[in-house]
Amino acid sequence: MRKVRVFTALVLGISLLAPSSSQAASRRINAGHQKSWGMAGVSLEQYWTDSAECAHMAAETDLTGTAPADALVVASRRLDNAFNYDDVAMALRLAAPEYQWKRAAEIMEGVLERCLMERGYVKFELTDAQYRQLRKLEVGSLERRQYLHSLASDQTILETQAVRIEI
Repeated sequence: MRKVRVFTALVLGISLLAPSSSQAASRRINAGHQKSWGMAGVSLEQYWTDSAECAHMAAETDLTGTAPADALVVASRRLDNAFNYDDVAMALRLAAPEYQWKRAAEIMEGVLERCLMERGYVKFELTDAQYRQLRKLEVGSLERRQYLHSLASDQTILETQAVRIEI
């Protein structure tokens, strides 16, 4: 159980901290390119709280018994018994870690999206102009969060820019 939580934290940490321009970061845990979540009239404080609580829930997802966790456990065991470079290379090829990280991120992303939907949030797509403005703001800054909140709490934006979700 502890290994799986460490694995989960590692996957979430890597996915959230990886630079967005890299190949490995192309499938991070997020709403998607030019997408976000909102609820008409939500206060900035509630928006912030809900996003933090849902992100925490996703990070705490128990991946025990999932295909990506099982694949990485098998690879880990093979690495523990590796005698040479060829054994290590074979274990890594069989595990396909980048693919397993992506699969684990998809599981956690599903948890995040269900949590937000259960709280009444809807997914919406930013226009090109909104996205350009967002990119000017530093990731993690209060200004960026306030800008996203201004979009996410606007009923007109949510009605006209909503994205259909299939879970």
